Amino acid sequence: MNTQPIGFGRGQEILAQIGRIAVIVQGKVSERRQGDKVTGCKLQRWRNGRNETRHIPAALVETVRQGTRGYAQFMELAQQYVELREADALRDNGGRKKKPTKP
Repeated sequence: MNTQPIGFGRGQEILAQIGRIAVIVQGKVSERRQGDKVTGCKLQRWRNGRNETRHIPAALVETVRQGTRGYAQFMELAQQYVELREADALRDNGGRKKKPTKP
């Protein structure tokens, strides 16, 4: 008798993929401009009910961009994991019949 949920194997695979994401940074990288000239990059994100903007040093721009891609991948995998777990929770009690109610 197998007591593991239906999506158990796929769920473990999703969690392993999440664990392999090297850098996760929430937000969006935007270029700072003065006229037509790019003067640097900034990280924009929503935190504590307001927009937060941070300057990104030139040496960290690519790492932060990789992190924002990692965050998008994390969110996609997290949604897939939730859908699997939800399907397991909402399936029909493993084929058992509902207990009859008294009239």
